[in-house]
Amino acid sequence: MLWISGTNTAVSLPELTRIRAILRDEGLFTVVQDIFVTETAQLADVVLPAATWAEKTGTCTNADRTVHLSEKAIGPPGQARADLDIFLDYARRMKFRDRGGGTLVSWHDPESAFEAWKKCSAGRPCDYTGFTYERLRQAGGIQWPCTVSTPEGTERLYTEGFTWADAALCESYGKDVVTGATSSRTEYQGANPQGKAMIKAVEYLPPHEAPSAEYPLQLITGRTLYHFHTRTKTGRVPQLNAAAPDVRIELSPVEAARYGLEEGDMVEAATPRGSLRGRIRITHIRDGMLFVPFHYGYWDSPTGSGPAEDEGGRAANETIVTDWDPVSKQPVFKTAAARLSLVERGLGRSAPAPSTAASAPAHPAPPDATTGVRGPEPDRVPDRPRSEGDPRDGDAE
Repeated sequence: MLWISGTNTAVSLPELTRIRAILRDEGLFTVVQDIFVTETAQLADVVLPAATWAEKTGTCTNADRTVHLSEKAIGPPGQARADLDIFLDYARRMKFRDRGGGTLVSWHDPESAFEAWKKCSAGRPCDYTGFTYERLRQAGGIQWPCTVSTPEGTERLYTEGFTWADAALCESYGKDVVTGATSSRTEYQGANPQGKAMIKAVEYLPPHEAPSAEYPLQLITGRTLYHFHTRTKTGRVPQLNAAAPDVRIELSPVEAARYGLEEGDMVEAATPRGSLRGRIRITHIRDGMLFVPFHYGYWDSPTGSGPAEDEGGRAANETIVTDWDPVSKQPVFKTAAARLSLVERGLGRSAPAPSTAASAPAHPAPPDATTGVRGPEPDRVPDRPRSEGDPRDGDAE
């Protein structure tokens, strides 16, 4: 059994042909809990409709340690329920018990669950014991650590020194950045006898898959300004969807000339794992590179969950190798060796791409279909597309 909550694995994980095969396996029972019928939900045995953020109450902690209370503004539609309510109902039906035979899950709503979390955080770097819902309502936001003796929270950390890296206080001792092997306490103490914060230098390691004669280009993936992750929300906003309605494949003027391609031509980018199709956007990207935004999937296509048999893929992760960082286990979404082939001429069509920032075309307008005349040259060289640096899943999702 696999329970997937709030993430769209059928688009956001590498090597999607493999992922879809796993989710379709008859030996796997899949539950998907989400606010929309995503590509992953299309492959599920059971779909649990969830509430979105404005339809439920709970706390949110920002990257700067500020804790906010988000109150429910409106009830969820139809059969949708808050994630916590779904989990609590499941725990009740399963009759989960602790080792003493008592009820394992003792909380019953967001506030009582928050109180239980406070007990878990007591004495830890992220101590929440001084928070209460009422205090958060009054303050609007408080930074952890927040204890009974420091109810106003803590603006700056470690003003009186740093102790958490001491071997006597550590819960783990780090890992080798190349192999991911766990360090022992003896190794850690030898490298850090004074218990200071450690910064480890990491050497550059080339990707496991490099361009070759068969796959001469390097495909990189990243974000576009107008969409978030797999477009399950932003793709339903008319203005955002109109700004970047479909996948495109960016390459340089030099590479376009080498392949005999024009702006708007439909091409297929293939790697050893799969392929995707998109219209060409000629930009000032580095020669030898292809850039593809990773947001696009299939929920708004006829199939709903994957590419049609007679069409190429749409999701960037059809092409990406299954590889990961040895320490964090974060998938390496960024690069693959690829080849490019023409599917059909664009005949004057432009790529379905925004014309701002990194995606601005090398020429501001494609050739006119009848006269062959281009628009004026741009007055600046746009920024190059950059590979997205945030974890997905943050995708994550």
